[in-house]
Amino acid sequence: MNRIFHARVPWYTLFFLFLLLLLTVWAYWERLGLIALFSLLLMVILIERTIHTTYTVTTDGLLVIHRGRFSKNLTIPLIDIRRIEQLRSARFGQISLTNYIIVYYGQEEEKSVSLIPANGHELVAYIQKTRKK
Repeated sequence: MNRIFHARVPWYTLFFLFLLLLLTVWAYWERLGLIALFSLLLMVILIERTIHTTYTVTTDGLLVIHRGRFSKNLTIPLIDIRRIEQLRSARFGQISLTNYIIVYYGQEEEKSVSLIPANGHELVAYIQKTRKK
């Protein structure tokens, strides 16, 4: 059975969406049609990508990263994963701005991808458990 993990929406994405909303309203108010259209299009793409980002661990031994309808899926075989690191961005005492996961993979050359799952510890544990089977 495939296991799907959803992405977490970081605070800075919500802040950027709010700024795009303000830009769109301002451009519409000032009758700047191209700027309003561009910022509205950018807002739609960002919302769609934020809502539809998922990380799926399949029964075939694959990690499929789906980042919305406008992006290609990234498929990583679990046997190609070299290591997984759970990191935190800038910290202020015990509070960090963002918790994220970096997956290093690849046979010939090492590649990496950054993930921001809603439940990071569970995703890492499930990948490690599935790799051991």
